[in-house]
Amino acid sequence: MTATADRVAAAEAEVARRLEQGDALTAFDCAAAAHRDGADSARLRYLMVRSLAASGDSMGAMALYERLGLDASDDVDCVALAGRIWKDAAFDQTGARRAELLARAAAAYEKALALSDADFPAINAASLHAMLGDRVRAAALAAPIADAGAGDDYWEQATLAEALLLLGRGEEARGAATAARAQAARRIGDRASTCRQIARLAAAGAVDAGDAAAVLDQLRPPPVGVYCGRMFRAGRAGETNARAAIAAALDAQPLSALIGPLACGADILFAEAAMARGIDLSVVLPFAEEDFIAQSVVSGGADWLPRYEACRAAAATVHFASSARYVSDDCQFILGSHTMMGLARLRARELETEAVQFAVIDGAARSTGAIAGTNADVALWQQQGGKTIEITAEALDRALDFPPAPKAPEGTRRGLYAILFADFAGFSRLGEAQLPVFAREVMGRIGRILDNFGDAVLFRNSWGDAVYAVIDAPATAARIALAMQDALAVLPAELELEGARAGMRIGIHFGPIYRGTDPVVGSELWYGTEVTRTARIEPVTLVGQVYCTQPLAAMLALGEEADFACDYVGKVQLAKDYGELALYRLSQRIG
Repeated sequence: MTATADRVAAAEAEVARRLEQGDALTAFDCAAAAHRDGADSARLRYLMVRSLAASGDSMGAMALYERLGLDASDDVDCVALAGRIWKDAAFDQTGARRAELLARAAAAYEKALALSDADFPAINAASLHAMLGDRVRAAALAAPIADAGAGDDYWEQATLAEALLLLGRGEEARGAATAARAQAARRIGDRASTCRQIARLAAAGAVDAGDAAAVLDQLRPPPVGVYCGRMFRAGRAGETNARAAIAAALDAQPLSALIGPLACGADILFAEAAMARGIDLSVVLPFAEEDFIAQSVVSGGADWLPRYEACRAAAATVHFASSARYVSDDCQFILGSHTMMGLARLRARELETEAVQFAVIDGAARSTGAIAGTNADVALWQQQGGKTIEITAEALDRALDFPPAPKAPEGTRRGLYAILFADFAGFSRLGEAQLPVFAREVMGRIGRILDNFGDAVLFRNSWGDAVYAVIDAPATAARIALAMQDALAVLPAELELEGARAGMRIGIHFGPIYRGTDPVVGSELWYGTEVTRTARIEPVTLVGQVYCTQPLAAMLALGEEADFACDYVGKVQLAKDYGELALYRLSQRIG
């Protein structure tokens, strides 16, 4: 093989491995990065689209499917992938539109079946026909699969279980599910896909609900874990106690993935335990890595640094809640904690499972009024309805040596808020006579929406076509952004542009902001690195859409905000060379 072929094969293998583990976002990032770097093959293009579809973004997946030319392929996997995308898109709709898309998905799987005569398109076509009410066609497709039985392979057993459910042979389906589980190993993503399908069949009344529940109990992936705990010095009795307690907790509760930071003490012990058990590890750091190491790693002793580096290198992904430098503000740690908890819920949702918190607590340090730290994390998780597994570790040496860090001047106000920036694509092409129409119809509608949300809008400003607002909560910011796009879905004819689409682009974010007074004009001023970062999002947002950052998507997930869908866009290069940022497309959840 040539070096290029080797690179393509390595990329294909890595993306497939990530998908098998159920980490669709990282799989997509790996595929997209390889594609940008010149690695290309039909298989890699297929895997890239499949990864985006697995992340939940059916609209984006179909657009990419067509852009990469997969719609012109007669490859069975590519044809079946169209069926999968239309099926997922159907469940973002209701009523007649859902039925239309389910029928389109069934037709795609029927085409794949005609090309291959394979069980995979057959069982998917059967299930779709069952959801559409055509039990006769569903049974005709499922019966040969049930008659043939299955070998010692996860997908063969899972497919058999699904076919038996469609045929009303519940006891046999339960047995096939048990056999599939025995073959599943770490195939977390495959199990999640099976569970999603079975749950949809049950919800549609296409299979017996009790039998479906029994199959789901067998195949549902283990929970996603999110961890927190005390920082302490290494190499003493406390570390020995904590390591043993963490090991016992993880052995008692199997996990699909584990998410958290890498501070000295409990965090690094969790990460090391995950590595030893082959658990997929994602790391979330709250601010610039250099400052995090100084404040939260070597503050417990230099021995932690090589262990930190080993864990970071072994992590499947490393997320930054913010890349800003540390300014001695607890809000920065709070943002990191909230982001990791929200990401755990996002990952659990993707895997059709639940998220569970692990917390290492020493009895002597339980009472504290701190707004950041282990106790605050536990309290927030439980307030949001989460389950916590507390791990008690005694004799922790918490004599930490924190270095000095920059501080804002006395009296400076800073807090965590949602930030919104919007601008109107095509504004510079408007003529003089169009500007009053723009002011009245576009900016006027936006102003009225902001008015409707009252005191939740803490600050607003505009210049030209740009809008900047600070909002008290992420969910409120999401509602405002979507309301703006709804209000501007139809523009006056006077604002139409020849050869281009006019409309708003909106970016929203969540992070720490300074609040003060503008020394030049004397008005209120909200400012900071995260404000500037948000301003760089809307220029890369598609017209008519709302993009949000990972921290904001995580906050919506943490709060179990059921009204919103956050579909992964990928890591996007921001405007004005402001770096790369993981972005999500925000939309209203239907049904």
